[in-house]
Amino acid sequence: MNSTTDRRGFLRTCAAGAAGALLAGSASCSTADRSGADDTLSFTSWGFAETRSSTAMREACEVYTESTGLTIDERVYPYDKYLNQLVLSARGGRMTGIVHIDEEWMSALATAEVIKDLNPHVDTALYPRVIDKAGSYDGVRYAMPWTQSALGIVTNGPMLRDLGIDTSTFDDIDGFTRALRRIKDSDGSLIPYAPCSAVTQLKDFIPWIWAFGGTLYESGEVTLGDPGSKDALDYWKMLLDDGLIQAGMDREGARTLFAQQRTAIYDDAPQAIGVIPPQSSDPDIASKMEMVRRPARDGEGHNLIWSQPLVALDDSEATVEALRIFSTDLRTQQIAFEGLGNPPTTIEAIESPWFAEDSFHEQWNRVVVGSARRNPLWDFPIGSSAQRAHDEAIEQGLRGTVSSTQALKEGKEALMELLRG
Repeated sequence: MNSTTDRRGFLRTCAAGAAGALLAGSASCSTADRSGADDTLSFTSWGFAETRSSTAMREACEVYTESTGLTIDERVYPYDKYLNQLVLSARGGRMTGIVHIDEEWMSALATAEVIKDLNPHVDTALYPRVIDKAGSYDGVRYAMPWTQSALGIVTNGPMLRDLGIDTSTFDDIDGFTRALRRIKDSDGSLIPYAPCSAVTQLKDFIPWIWAFGGTLYESGEVTLGDPGSKDALDYWKMLLDDGLIQAGMDREGARTLFAQQRTAIYDDAPQAIGVIPPQSSDPDIASKMEMVRRPARDGEGHNLIWSQPLVALDDSEATVEALRIFSTDLRTQQIAFEGLGNPPTTIEAIESPWFAEDSFHEQWNRVVVGSARRNPLWDFPIGSSAQRAHDEAIEQGLRGTVSSTQALKEGKEALMELLRG
């Protein structure tokens, strides 16, 4: 059996495992699986178990309690088991209330019929247009915006200027490449650009496909392997071969390099402003973090939407009111921003002084968010397995195990096989 067949067999196994979790009708009860009393509302999130986020989340919950008289029943699953445990418990009738999710899980939850249609409860006029690009599956809105932004390119502006690099030239791919070469020529110990190249985080490659005019999935067809996606893979392979990016880079590694000023450019979410300064010996690093448009053939800049919305396991009055308060109340939005680094979602909150006068986030919204698009693989219940198929194909091309053309051909075939079902 050849390696391609082995890989496809593995993908089919992954897909079957995911489908099995969705179809399972029961599971043993965990400590998270307890029914809320009449005076409580259940809120499920991995954030309650994390030191950095739990304080702010509980403060936001107090706003809900003040408004409704109901207390929050905190429920937690480990992040790496979250989706399967959530589906099993919800289908077993052991869960109600609201749930914090990564949006890539939403199609699986909708297909499992465990979350509610929120179209009657979402007033889209409260949110900027970009918010409407996320939160729906198969034409139905299942998610209430809680926090949403985009993954974009962060630079150390003063560092680049000291090297004589004008970031206004970054709109052009050739100009961006020249800048990377100048960084490397100036100091061979620097990694000019640190995108996520580890196989587990190659979703960072998708915006580069768009930047070269390619697509991944469009009009009901898998399009990986089109001229734009091949040009993008060839470009990243060139950057890797020339030492302008590094193999096996993950987000935490890139953040560490940036904080240590060993790279001048990397990709991140806006939460970077809360993550980088504590890791850096430079007390002024936060003021040096600047955003640039992603280089692109069309000059438009392309980024990937980052979204962690709220969904509902029932449509009771208490649950709908909880969604409204966490999504639209100015106090909860401010608490989430100041305590979690989560950008707010409503127009009113975005225009409020506590957010609008924050120069880092104002620039992020202006430079990064407006050109963000949804990951097309989010539209599939088996999207996580599809993402893995994409990532493994791109890694093969980057490693030179096979040619770019062959890597993309195998990736397309694997995606077609997975998404057909």
